[in-house]
Amino acid sequence: MRMPGRPSPFDYLFLARPTLLVPVWTLFLIGYYRGLVNLGMEVKRFIFPVPFGFVFLTYSALMAGVYVLNQIVDRETDRRNDKLFLLSAGIVPLRLAVTEMCVLFLVPLSVSFFMGARYSILFGISLFLGILYSTPPVRAKGRPFLDLVFNSLGYGMVNFLVGWTAAGNLGGKAFLHALPYCLAVGGVFLNTTIPDIEGDRADGAITTGVFLGEVRTAALGLSLLLGAALASGLLRDIVCLAASVAAIPFFAAALVKRNRRWYLRSFRIGAPALVVAAVILSPYYLILLVVTFVSMRIYYKYRFDLSYPSVMSER
Repeated sequence: MRMPGRPSPFDYLFLARPTLLVPVWTLFLIGYYRGLVNLGMEVKRFIFPVPFGFVFLTYSALMAGVYVLNQIVDRETDRRNDKLFLLSAGIVPLRLAVTEMCVLFLVPLSVSFFMGARYSILFGISLFLGILYSTPPVRAKGRPFLDLVFNSLGYGMVNFLVGWTAAGNLGGKAFLHALPYCLAVGGVFLNTTIPDIEGDRADGAITTGVFLGEVRTAALGLSLLLGAALASGLLRDIVCLAASVAAIPFFAAALVKRNRRWYLRSFRIGAPALVVAAVILSPYYLILLVVTFVSMRIYYKYRFDLSYPSVMSER
């Protein structure tokens, strides 16, 4: 890796880790689609109206702040593990990262009050979960089952509900229809913890993967995906059903094979299945994904002489 000279404004943009926003965008988009269907609209492919775009950008900024917070808290661990070097290597000064995080938190939260109570509550819950996930004393990312619950609720529930709210009224039906996505997200998350078991144990983090061990974690991950398929079938949600069914064989193979290669394959296939479903719903989403991926490739190549990210490399 080539270390850069002067700081670049692009460093602050990519400190927000745009690839981690992909699951946020995906569940938001699917929630929006399900909200439109709930209103009785026969929608297969849709465009993004201005109100949708405003909510989308505002919520993305809030979640970007959460990812900056995560790097601030983990900067010493990242330095030891030689990862996420923008902050841990001092390329972005800590005080400016804190300033960026505060702006990304305060602006979306302030704007949400003018968007309505439903948005301000959902934004507040999302921020609350993000802070507790990364910071002591709770630090849910290092506690068994709490890490699973926070990921399932944050990505599978709250993201979905914000998208649903952008489409129309938020009611009890929205929470019911979010359930398959909570299960699917939870199943995928569990398998992502398996390759990191040794590293997490060395860092003193007792994740669900560390606590259960790889075999029981893989079995629980597969069970949650089967539950997602069943729930989506009962709710006639073809989007989650198709994504779950596409991922289940890889999760089953991982449980049988019990090696790192198959654990990686399971979630590298499972997670993109929902992304593919979202692109089918709206091909415009593919443009955003391509722009994000290409811009990151260009940035890391010319800034650090790194070929990053590779397809599905980030978890």
